[in-house]
Amino acid sequence: QVKFMKSKPGAAMVEMADGYAVDRAITHLNNNFMFGQKLNVCVSKQQAIMPGQSYGLEDGSCSYKDFSGSRNNRFSTPEQAAKNRIQHPSNVLHFFNAPLEVTEDNFYEICDELGVKRPSSVKVFSGKSK
Repeated sequence: QVKFMKSKPGAAMVEMADGYAVDRAITHLNNNFMFGQKLNVCVSKQQAIMPGQSYGLEDGSCSYKDFSGSRNNRFSTPEQAAKNRIQHPSNVLHFFNAPLEVTEDNFYEICDELGVKRPSSVKVFSGKSK
């Protein structure tokens, strides 16, 4: 669950599944930069997020979201969590399951189309199987 704080603009609470997940988040994210701002990740005094009173954010989205039932949650079961490779933040982006015909040029075109900075390099690896 994620809840943006109305009383502290720019701050959010994120409820994790267990203490180990909290420790990993703090270790990997605290004092790193995201969108030009330094992250301050720490343990909250609150034990759980109470959905209760949500409000509209500047972009019109809701200040509260529950991701626990999302199919994109890779930590919903111990079996799924065991498959994850936990990595420290870096300037390298790894992505999987792209169509086989994707090239470096396709990736640059997408960046240009979305108006985001092109990466300094792109390396496409061939799949282990078809």
